[in-house]
Amino acid sequence: MAPHPHLGYQNPVVGCDFPDPGLFYDDTSKRWIAYATNGNGKNIQAWTSEDFCCWKEHKQDVLPGPFPPWTGKPGFFWAPEVIKAPNGRPGYLLYTSANDSSTDKQCIGVAYSPQSPLGPFHFVSHGPIVSRGDTGGCIDPQPFEDAQDGGRRYLIYKNDEDKMYTSKCQLWIQPLSEDGLTFSADRSPLLAPTESWQNSLLEAPYLVYEPSSRTYILFYSSGTFTTSGYATGYATSKRVTGPYTPHKEPLLYTDSLRGIRGPGGQSIVRGVEGHWFIAFHSLIHEGGPRHMCIHRLEFDHDGSPKVPGRPHIGKRMRLGAEAEDDAHPGQGLPPTDGRGGGGGAPDGKSKAKDAVTKGLNKFAKFVQDH
Repeated sequence: MAPHPHLGYQNPVVGCDFPDPGLFYDDTSKRWIAYATNGNGKNIQAWTSEDFCCWKEHKQDVLPGPFPPWTGKPGFFWAPEVIKAPNGRPGYLLYTSANDSSTDKQCIGVAYSPQSPLGPFHFVSHGPIVSRGDTGGCIDPQPFEDAQDGGRRYLIYKNDEDKMYTSKCQLWIQPLSEDGLTFSADRSPLLAPTESWQNSLLEAPYLVYEPSSRTYILFYSSGTFTTSGYATGYATSKRVTGPYTPHKEPLLYTDSLRGIRGPGGQSIVRGVEGHWFIAFHSLIHEGGPRHMCIHRLEFDHDGSPKVPGRPHIGKRMRLGAEAEDDAHPGQGLPPTDGRGGGGGAPDGKSKAKDAVTKGLNKFAKFVQDH
């Protein structure tokens, strides 16, 4: 495609600590809003943009409190996502991870703002919509509206079927009630780890429907989020509830040539002029803050996503000319030494770390051979 005559973007578009970005387009103010995990003195952060390229901080806390008794420790509001209230009702719903005071594990709660998608939001439920503290809790909610099924709404989230780091299901879909505050039916499994680079951990699910290929694409992150081994993958299906077929290699991964480290916590949105974009966080340094980056997405005829060029820190990309503006031709390789490769093992001797090292070495050879 031809490059846009004046629009472009330079990563990071949000340069402060802004993990797990969730994006929402407000058709009233004609602005995109990016929400993030607690930080910078706020329970839920937000930045806004009118062109999807330049972003401005929203000074107020989107979720200011006070909080109901079921919420436990402060500082555990993670991965927020916002959607319009259902059935044409006024207002907005915010789904977020929170600490469950009854289990001291993460759960998912629902908050409501009657007028603005920038809040203030306040929890409207008498408890979590889902907790499952007996298996480690629930995190990373995404409300998904299925336009192929009359706008039926689901909640996508992460929960380990029995415990962490197994080959059992870790990502789920569950239909929401008409008001969006409870569920209308049991949950269904979406995806379990199958590839060595995933290191037996899936999180940050984000589901989209790509209409030209009639394909549902489930994006997710794998590994340990504080390390360069964190990466973003995807799986595809022709049905919203699956089964989903995972792609064998990650879509986004650490790329030291371009300054990208541990990309994940992604969300997918239609951005400026109808282009698809992926928004994700990238480590400023190993174990450090995570700033927000964006990159335009394209889709193959079968619905598989691809990034034109590669995401880049500090290089302005013209909209539509990302491949041409990529400062380093060719594809950067993920790390091959397995440092911090995921699973949180600190001693370097665990099976998880050995598995991810083997997987990354295998992927590096795949890229070189192709």
